[in-house]
Amino acid sequence: MGRRQLDQPALSNGFLRVRSRSEFERGLDSGADGLRVEGLLDDPEVWARAAQGPGQMPLDVVLERPDRDFSLLYRLADVRLVRPVGVTLLAVPGFLKALRMAASLQLPVRLLPGQPDAAGVEGLCQALDFYLHDTRVEAPVEFFHSLLATFSGFDRGTLWDMLEEPALEPRSECEGCRYHSVCASYFKHPDPFYDCTGVIGLFAQLETVAEEMSRESSL
Repeated sequence: MGRRQLDQPALSNGFLRVRSRSEFERGLDSGADGLRVEGLLDDPEVWARAAQGPGQMPLDVVLERPDRDFSLLYRLADVRLVRPVGVTLLAVPGFLKALRMAASLQLPVRLLPGQPDAAGVEGLCQALDFYLHDTRVEAPVEFFHSLLATFSGFDRGTLWDMLEEPALEPRSECEGCRYHSVCASYFKHPDPFYDCTGVIGLFAQLETVAEEMSRESSL
């Protein structure tokens, strides 16, 4: 985990969604908490404008096709020098390329896991291993960062809070789950019949790591 701190805050809520160059320009002067930028990584003029400082408006750059667009993250290298920038990745096949690229640029990442199948859970486990052990990782990777903090005694709310998504209705069948208080039925939406076995194993991994970190810090 190196120099990262578990009490480091993630990106805030209240971001304005922008999908065009004109919306981006207006958004910079909107007074919003930040801009959630979708589908604009292939527009170099947007990022040239974003790199003009000084800048206070934070940006959350969403990659819906991280397998295809990961190399475009280099356009954020100059932007991050003048304003806070984070990256949101859908945890779809190929997202690890984008995660590694974002980490090399020292950008915080928010992983949206959805309801992963077995291959998706394996990808998340590989991402967790990268987050924990790769020396390039300096910025938080959510939801790993906040779950580790929670399991270490720092309350970060539920998974909905960690991923900055509006909470949906809890499912009654989740009440007996060990991780219900932190997951809050996140993985039961949209399919209420989703099998959580894989993600429960991922949660258990994170809990074990947090326990090991706590033991090491007490020595």
